[in-house]
Amino acid sequence: MMAAAIAEAPLTREQAAALAALMDEARPTRPAGVVTAALLYEDGVATLVACWASRDELDRYLEEVDVPRGVELMRRVGAEPTLRVVELLELG
Repeated sequence: MMAAAIAEAPLTREQAAALAALMDEARPTRPAGVVTAALLYEDGVATLVACWASRDELDRYLEEVDVPRGVELMRRVGAEPTLRVVELLELG
């Protein structure tokens, strides 16, 4: 079963643009289990969604790292995000 890691935090438009640039720069070193990632922005809230090939891969990754990549990138633009993991039922 696929899974998504969702990091969310209030950001200014400028912070969100900086986060988008960081995501682009970091793409070559994205964790192997990540199929794709997206950054959503609405009403001052940024939501980074990382779609993982499997929940097992995501769980192993979270056990191995001190700070998940999405959280790290959001911290680099001055935000402290919440992180949650959900089932991903379809990715087209």
